[in-house]
Amino acid sequence: MGRVKGMYRILIVEDDAALRQGLKYALKKEGYMTEAAGSLEELKSMYRIKADAILLDVTLPDGDSREYLEVLRKTTEIPVIFLTARNTEKDMIKGFDAGADDYVTKPFSIPLLTRRLKALLKRSSVRSDGRYSAGDLLYDFEKKILFKKDKEVSLSRTESKILETLIQNRNQVLTWETLLEKIWDIDGNFVDKNTLSVNISRLRDKIEDDKRNPEWILTVFGIGYKWSDKNAEQQ
Repeated sequence: MGRVKGMYRILIVEDDAALRQGLKYALKKEGYMTEAAGSLEELKSMYRIKADAILLDVTLPDGDSREYLEVLRKTTEIPVIFLTARNTEKDMIKGFDAGADDYVTKPFSIPLLTRRLKALLKRSSVRSDGRYSAGDLLYDFEKKILFKKDKEVSLSRTESKILETLIQNRNQVLTWETLLEKIWDIDGNFVDKNTLSVNISRLRDKIEDDKRNPEWILTVFGIGYKWSDKNAEQQ
């Protein structure tokens, strides 16, 4: 379920004007739409980020963008590639811990960067309008509404939280402990492993064509569960 490149909007946050313009030119040449900012203040002034990916310089004139990304990650899963001259392992770990999806050190090859951006967008299935789309499923993160084959599917708050957590970590194995931590006490009740299993079973009833041979929510025996999104890998 891919999109043509012209439908992708890339936000470039870089204080070096020459590099910023070079990136805008290169991305537009590749068919992407672009927006740009030169500082954290300018970035924060944007009322709502409408982007499919962000190229984010770590060191900006008015602060460290890793701190900004930690806040941003509380509300969005927009893919982010950090651009930085800091290339130590410690700096990279800080970047990934802050929520970066990739890390490119300066100086870098713009053609190589555009290919890494393309790969990142290919893996991402959460659109800039806050919706996840794959197969016959569509989930709206803001409204917390799920559609299957264009028909709305009723979800409990716990089911919705489990679904969101699985989607946001698609194609990755999540342990029972991780999932329990995410949904703990969401309805003011104690949540245990059995409760999680029951909710997973209910979710499968609602989204799987064949619950006995699930396509989306896979059990990783002895560990937990995984959201399998082949579309995210092949689109």
